Amino acid sequence: MFGLKTKPAASATGTAGDAPLPHHQLGHFPRLLSEADHPTKWEFPGYLDNPNCQWLSALKELYANPITFPASLSPEAGLMLHGLIRNLQPRMIIEVGSFCSVSSHWIASALLENGYEPKGPRPTGAHLQCFDDFGPVHKGPWRDVEMLTGRKEFVTERLTKAGLIDFVTLHPGDSSTRLTEMRDSLARDGGVDFAFIDGDHTLPGVKADFNAVEPVLNTGGFVLLHDTFPDQCSHDGPRQLLDTVHEFAQGRYEVIDLYLSPLNYGLGLMRRVR
Repeated sequence: MFGLKTKPAASATGTAGDAPLPHHQLGHFPRLLSEADHPTKWEFPGYLDNPNCQWLSALKELYANPITFPASLSPEAGLMLHGLIRNLQPRMIIEVGSFCSVSSHWIASALLENGYEPKGPRPTGAHLQCFDDFGPVHKGPWRDVEMLTGRKEFVTERLTKAGLIDFVTLHPGDSSTRLTEMRDSLARDGGVDFAFIDGDHTLPGVKADFNAVEPVLNTGGFVLLHDTFPDQCSHDGPRQLLDTVHEFAQGRYEVIDLYLSPLNYGLGLMRRVR
């Protein structure tokens, strides 16, 4: 093509062709230039401010609670997640690490907007299974508030106020253990179409959650990992899983990085192709 030179594409196993460049060498990679650029709260976009939409009004109120910053998805990242569910149209969704339910709101609202029946069977029904220890949330970097008790009750109340609770079942406890216990019932219900893993961010933790859901992940289904750029978010488990998935699941997944705004903590999207 007019002398244009191209590099050979990597194969599905990641073993052929040139390896991708590390993200810090890419020509386009959003990053904070200094700590002074770091936001101190999530700003809910005006174009999403719709008092006639019950779930958006409830979500705006949830984002105003300082407990949601910075560990929850930003509104921009949440809108991306919502859009993925709207377009991919999964029927059985697993969420690991519900935290204060921001991501749960974005997912469940997409099921509502897709016109599915809550907790109904396929092909008209869809459901979100949320796994979290629902333990205390302590103060941390950029968060001066805490929630030492009652997180499960808080999440239930917020999803109820949003009109989304019928699409959601909460599973308290160790996520990989509970997922493993539920695999037979998930298989009977048609398997998992989409899994959002955002819980234990160590490599053993994120790999345990991945291994727990993979046996019932449908071909063509997706796994989405949060916090995939360690130099931006300080977690390295999800990045390591993305970079090594072909070592233990050779040829089964396509992998792509997604950038986030205003904090580029990153999302990693994997599609099961066999």
